[in-house]
Amino acid sequence: MGGEQAPGERAPGDRTARGRILAAAERLFAERGFDHSSTALIAAEARVPQGLIFYHFKTKMELLLAVVREDQATLLDGLLPAAAPDAGPGDQGLRQAVAELWQHLSAVLGEPSPVRKIIIQELAAHPEIRLRALELHEQMSALVARYLAQASQHPGDPLPEHEAAARLLTIAAGMAPLLGEPSLSLIPPGALARLISDGLQPRRTAGAGR
Repeated sequence: MGGEQAPGERAPGDRTARGRILAAAERLFAERGFDHSSTALIAAEARVPQGLIFYHFKTKMELLLAVVREDQATLLDGLLPAAAPDAGPGDQGLRQAVAELWQHLSAVLGEPSPVRKIIIQELAAHPEIRLRALELHEQMSALVARYLAQASQHPGDPLPEHEAAARLLTIAAGMAPLLGEPSLSLIPPGALARLISDGLQPRRTAGAGR
């Protein structure tokens, strides 16, 4: 059953019934909400028997969490710029790295997505989704903090300054879709890069002499 092949709709190469169930659940949860999307409706949308949903997912909540988890994995994979931050000496390299990071985060997090709409809709009603959202923010912040530590030539684990800057950047980039404005219009990369790099510079200089 798990290996059934049929024309898919979720993504190129995803032709499994499981993929169609996830795609249908994502669409319906975003459009109608979790509580108003029955498994019968999801099965009809996915063109599968209703029982197949419970073969792949024990409960409707498990299905919702799978939808969120798959989106989060894709998001984390592409969260940072493909190129490593410039580790050259001086403030200019750090500022450039921060500006490029902000531009990339704005592109990745600045576009509304069905799954982020689902998370916002279901946060208050379902603690499981709130927990997933908090976990995602922690994971994103950790990745960005390590990027900033590398960009500021700090050896070892990120400092509190890197972690604070990472949280600010990810929150700001993610808020832009709710405000209906592009992140780069709300916060220009150059100004943000000067602000962040100046905040990281004192500890970077102190650490370089150790």
